[in-house]
Amino acid sequence: MRLTDRVACAAVIAVLGSFAGSAAQADQTFTGVVTILDRTTSEVVIKQAPAGETVGANTPGAVEKFKLRTVPESLHAGERVTVTYTESNGVKTISNVTEKKD
Repeated sequence: MRLTDRVACAAVIAVLGSFAGSAAQADQTFTGVVTILDRTTSEVVIKQAPAGETVGANTPGAVEKFKLRTVPESLHAGERVTVTYTESNGVKTISNVTEKKD
């Protein structure tokens, strides 16, 4: 194999590797309370409750930002939800929102 062929082959492998790293991951779930809902940008921020504690406690929980494909009219800040989402290129997009009615 000539040097130019090796360089071209290495370039193709590098490009394919970068696509593999940015591919969408399998569906994941996240449960917490909606802290911010921006209907203009279709973004929602959800705070997860630490294990064994309620959301709203003064202890820090994981906070995640998501994009919504469609924003349900019934969804509001302060609601407890479970979301199913995929992540692609660092953007988490919600495919399903289940509101938890207490």
